[in-house]
Amino acid sequence: MGLEEALAECNTFASGDKIPWSKIAERHGVVRSTLTRTWRGETRSREEQAIAQQKLTPQQEEELVMYIEELTARHIPPTREMIANFASAVAQEPVSESWVTRF
Repeated sequence: MGLEEALAECNTFASGDKIPWSKIAERHGVVRSTLTRTWRGETRSREEQAIAQQKLTPQQEEELVMYIEELTARHIPPTREMIANFASAVAQEPVSESWVTRF
């Protein structure tokens, strides 16, 4: 029982048929709204969601780390504001204080 099996059952219906969402969801022990959204492609995996929410690409993150390491090597301790300014410039959108903390 699960979402994959429920989706497989939904795929057995012809394009013009009315799909009994509630019955299929109940039979496979899934939430109806999750089933319909997933079948329509309106949901993303947790990994896809996380990637979509990232401010910086992996390459941009590497640039930020190199920037921090350069400042540290020159004995200039990077402040949160400096990190936020650099990240905002790279991302071309502002990053929050909490973003700097999580980074």
